[in-house]
Amino acid sequence: MNQAINRIGEVAQNWVAVAQLATDTHWVLTMRLMGLSGAWSLPDGESQAMIGEKIPAFTEAALSGTFAMMSGGSPDRVFRETLEPISSKASANRERLIERGPLVFGRRVSTN
Repeated sequence: MNQAINRIGEVAQNWVAVAQLATDTHWVLTMRLMGLSGAWSLPDGESQAMIGEKIPAFTEAALSGTFAMMSGGSPDRVFRETLEPISSKASANRERLIERGPLVFGRRVSTN
């Protein structure tokens, strides 16, 4: 019985991680689109960064998942290891962009 409960907990943790990634991705995409339209403060080079960050993040995710699988990890562990690099990048982007804040009439609005 305990094994079944632990399994349910692992599956639930994975779905929570997927939901968090979806939320972070949504916010990052929204802030970047607002920034490209002039409504959000973006750092210089953000256009290039949002393209250039994909290959390293997905490569790290693929390698992490592969190593977890090759070391005999359970499917849940492989999933978590694969998701972690992408999730941490999306979360860091969300936090960084939220700190920038919106632009009102071309001026940055203080978020403090």
